[in-house]
Amino acid sequence: MRVGVVGLGAVGSLFFNRLLHHINPRNEIVAASSNRVFALVKQQHLRNLESVAIYERAPGGQRTPVLQVPVNAPPNALSLTTGADEHVTTPLDVLLVAVKSTDTVDVAQQLAVAATAITNNPTISSIGLQSRKNSLLISLQNGLGNVHVLQEQLVTENVLHGVTYMGGQCLSPGHVIMGGKGATILQGADHLGDVQQKHLQRFCTLLDAAQLPTQVVNSQDVQSVIWTKLLVNAGINPLASLLDRPNRCVTDGASNHRVVRQIVDEVAAVAAAEGIPLQLGGQLPLEFTLGVANATSTNVCSMLHDIRAGKRTEIGAINEMVVYYGQRHGIPTPTNALMVDIVRALENRRD
Repeated sequence: MRVGVVGLGAVGSLFFNRLLHHINPRNEIVAASSNRVFALVKQQHLRNLESVAIYERAPGGQRTPVLQVPVNAPPNALSLTTGADEHVTTPLDVLLVAVKSTDTVDVAQQLAVAATAITNNPTISSIGLQSRKNSLLISLQNGLGNVHVLQEQLVTENVLHGVTYMGGQCLSPGHVIMGGKGATILQGADHLGDVQQKHLQRFCTLLDAAQLPTQVVNSQDVQSVIWTKLLVNAGINPLASLLDRPNRCVTDGASNHRVVRQIVDEVAAVAAAEGIPLQLGGQLPLEFTLGVANATSTNVCSMLHDIRAGKRTEIGAINEMVVYYGQRHGIPTPTNALMVDIVRALENRRD
């Protein structure tokens, strides 16, 4: 199986590093494996990548490697591609898209250009991570709308939703501090062809072997999974970003609880209007969200990471989508709207 990862942020690095560690942990030249994993890396980052690693936080603010895999020489060095080299020439079975939602359009357009180039010239060898007609794309991204963009730009139905509750803080591409362990849930390929269903089955087997346990849900239930994760992201990320603290900060004090409750109750009301049942395990939206915040207590959410780095956040794919769907149903979402405005103000501020 040939797997590609686009986006070596926190989630992309967790998946790529685990997969590479499973396939070739010591960078040994061995008999050809039936499994390969590749990652798209920018040229300026590739020069500095001697290894990829996952760390855990230790007392005193130190970090301890959980795993570390050398990539400074072949064969593992060949698992990294800039998209302009020639050593990744065989199309992929599965492409995992883990970029920020703000980058989905750009990545989709790049993949579409690559697919067109391969169709027009099958001998081309400098595309990098190639998808093909039978390739399966999986969006492991926050928020709503990413799968639709990928399907539309690539003119394919072979794109699945994915949700993960694994968290982390990206230090640099390929280096990530674990911020919390959680489930990964993928949409089933029951609505696609036999080839795509086989790709998904083999991919899940590979993920399990790489200590990335994965659950598959049928396509009818996937929206429940997506909106449940949306509720969590909407409730934690903006407030943690405003407070400039790790996730656990949203659990501190009655005032924070009130803000989170107002946000997630609005999300739940909009989901109900959409006819989407949330998977809260019998808990209230606030209880469920605070439980996730506690489970990922030390994690610095991606929204806060982006604000600190002066980048655009994913607020448009999270809280702003709640506002959008609320307007469609005539449901007020004032707290989510306020979060959007405040986070936009943080994005636009100048020191």
